[in-house]
Amino acid sequence: MIRSACLIFAVLALPAPAVAVPLLKPAATVEGSVIHLGDLFDGAGERAAVPVAAAPPPGSKVILNANWLAALAQSQHLDWQPGSDYDQVTVDRASRAITADEIAGRLRDALASRTPLDNAEVKFDQAAPHLMVGAEAPATLVFNNLTFDPASGRFSALVSTVERGSVPDRLRVSGHLVRRTEVLTPVRLISPGETIAQSDITEVSLRNDRLGQGAVTEIADLVGKTPRRALRPGEPVHAGDVEVPIVVHRNSVVTIVLQTATMRLTAEGKAVEDGGMGAVIRVANTKSSRVIDAVVAGPNTVTVSGPN
Repeated sequence: MIRSACLIFAVLALPAPAVAVPLLKPAATVEGSVIHLGDLFDGAGERAAVPVAAAPPPGSKVILNANWLAALAQSQHLDWQPGSDYDQVTVDRASRAITADEIAGRLRDALASRTPLDNAEVKFDQAAPHLMVGAEAPATLVFNNLTFDPASGRFSALVSTVERGSVPDRLRVSGHLVRRTEVLTPVRLISPGETIAQSDITEVSLRNDRLGQGAVTEIADLVGKTPRRALRPGEPVHAGDVEVPIVVHRNSVVTIVLQTATMRLTAEGKAVEDGGMGAVIRVANTKSSRVIDAVVAGPNTVTVSGPN
């Protein structure tokens, strides 16, 4: 009997098991469209998974004040009271941005059925447009009220995200398609008088609104020619920027060659005009002063055709 009494006394003397006191979190980041009790309180126990509020939209936050939190704790039977009116929780939504490049890529897909898009670049009127979605959501976009003018390349659309359980983010975008063309440009500064070699030229893709008329696209149209003006790296070369190198200069003394199947005759002449290889120029015979047409065959050499 005495032993039993002592045992009961010993049990009563043991400290009571500690009861976890819920602690308010000053800040929380949630994934998905719902805030749970455990997002706001440490020690919420088995009720931590209870949904208590809608999460803020992607890319935004909400501040839950002391009064709201006290009412929540009471409704969920949590032993918690605010220590002051300044107790609060800032809840952020785990989010990610759908960038302007992603929007442009999806917009190209939407426009592909309306216009050829080879080498076309989407240029927005807005600076870096973007949309926000939850970090866990796929980047699904919808284009509503999409308009496109093929003549000007102008477009406009209402872009929205598709995310289950959340209000979609929406954005009005507008802009135009910028066409690009593969053109030729020097890899170094090429000055007038230099002969252009194939190694001097590279191909780049440039916007059509930077090209002007007559941009050269075939390397054969440049190799062996000389610039009329200095050609700078990165700038497109136009047909009028180059010419065949002058090998016979005006007023220079030239050798006139008459070649037939049976004979070869030469005479001295004077060039009346400049000419490059293969050009037809006027030449005056220095003895007879007769002006004839001759083909430039090399430095200070021209040829004329004999009788058939």
